[in-house]
Amino acid sequence: MQRLAILAFATVAFGQTRDAGPMLIVSDIANFWMAYDASQPGNREEAFQKLYLDRASPGLQDFIKLRIGSAAKLAAAVDRRYPKFYASVRPYTLEVEKQAPAISHYLDRYRELYPEAHFPPVYFVIGRLTSGGTTSGRGLLIGTEVNSLGPDVDAGEIDPSFRQAMGTAGHIPLVVVHELTHTQAKAPMRSDVPDLLRACLSEGAADFTTELVASSSINAYVKEWAEPRRDDLFQRFAHDLEANPKDTSGWMYNYGNVKEEPADLGYWIGAEICRSYYSQAQDKPAALREIITQAHAETIVRGSRYAWLLKAQ
Repeated sequence: MQRLAILAFATVAFGQTRDAGPMLIVSDIANFWMAYDASQPGNREEAFQKLYLDRASPGLQDFIKLRIGSAAKLAAAVDRRYPKFYASVRPYTLEVEKQAPAISHYLDRYRELYPEAHFPPVYFVIGRLTSGGTTSGRGLLIGTEVNSLGPDVDAGEIDPSFRQAMGTAGHIPLVVVHELTHTQAKAPMRSDVPDLLRACLSEGAADFTTELVASSSINAYVKEWAEPRRDDLFQRFAHDLEANPKDTSGWMYNYGNVKEEPADLGYWIGAEICRSYYSQAQDKPAALREIITQAHAETIVRGSRYAWLLKAQ
């Protein structure tokens, strides 16, 4: 089993050896709550800056640029938009270390399925409820508060479509595997499929790989809703793909814009294309390599039962 180095403080060495496994860095969580305790509602900006953002791990430094923005924006989220949530979520954000055995198990399984995998550091941060996970050149960035629901967490202030995508701390290992898959992808020399389809394949590949590794994914709830509506959803997707192949807004990152269906249905579309390609492939390791690296998206689509999506291309 891989050994995970759980680092409580921020000065870390990058990289990891094949035997040591990735590092899990949790220092930013403690710093966030230190800043929270050192300030009062309506007057948190300075504390968040000095005690949290200025002490950021390398991962949080990137997360600030990608998802937080500034101490002022973070303070606004904590005090004005979601005060009850942040006041009640703390105990569950402190459970990351309990997930280390499950993370280790899944990463062992990941390496079995994909021996070429590399494992960058994993940074657990707290943001302003904008992302449960993303990546940067320095590692995996996990939005811990998004994955910290519990029986006494007050989530009533959060948009229902986003709340549906949140999870408990037990969700964290799935998020790690999903985001890890994104770090394995290789940039294609050119885009061989339309932007909308490529975006769905990228996220779908991460979900499908997570299912292979862990028998579930971060979007299992979407799968349950979508499968009975498969034909209608693919026909709708095909229409949108032909009408506006660059527009991802109807299928990706559309929390707050949907009411009667789950957000991010493009994840499911992409995962189903990858699933079909993998199931039909005779060489499963080679097929999984194509799915994970995303170097030849057209190969995946044309090798699936959904090749008809590219007939007009």
